[in-house]
Amino acid sequence: MSVISNLFGDSPFGILKSHADKVHECVNLLSDLFRELELEKPDRIRDFADRIMQLETEADQIQNELHERLASRVMIPVNKADLFTIVENQDSIADRAEEIAAILTYRPMRLPGNLMTDVKIYFDQVHRNCKLAQGITDKMDLLLESSFGERDSLTVSKLITELNLKEDKIKDQEIQLTRKLFSNENSLSPIDLILWMKLIGLIADLSKFADRMAAGIRLILRNK
Repeated sequence: MSVISNLFGDSPFGILKSHADKVHECVNLLSDLFRELELEKPDRIRDFADRIMQLETEADQIQNELHERLASRVMIPVNKADLFTIVENQDSIADRAEEIAAILTYRPMRLPGNLMTDVKIYFDQVHRNCKLAQGITDKMDLLLESSFGERDSLTVSKLITELNLKEDKIKDQEIQLTRKLFSNENSLSPIDLILWMKLIGLIADLSKFADRMAAGIRLILRNK
């Protein structure tokens, strides 16, 4: 019997948590990868990138099994389309993590001055937002056990609002960091400038999809 079948037998949110855990393993490894990037260790960077790519594949496998389960007549206490939309947004986090990891293996990605530190600070804030999103997902089983009780629902709703406010700050940080990148464009090759612009956008996407995932959970709460 598949892990998904076992999970659905206990809770419709078992698959959500299983998938979320796999996705956030990808993001956690990105943090390690950026540390190796600062230390300029290309072999270690490739090792972490390979592990992220493997985890992304495993997340896809869970997502594919979810397709099969939701195509059946299994009964769950939430709208199937809402559940799958949440998992889709989670999966987009893993997709972006994989793309970031791959780009960082293409060539040495050095940055002048304090820019690398600025990038790490920016990523760390995004990483915290992703952890907050994972924490929200972890509470879904408690919501089910309490039949979406008012107190538990309010707690989760407040966490979702907190994440949304933090996501707004990421947008500002993305703009500021991009400006700093262009202020140092004479110190970068055109290819490096293009790649770093793409990376900054992809890192922002991690937080954006975490926020969208949480918004999907809020939709479930509103429908209860």
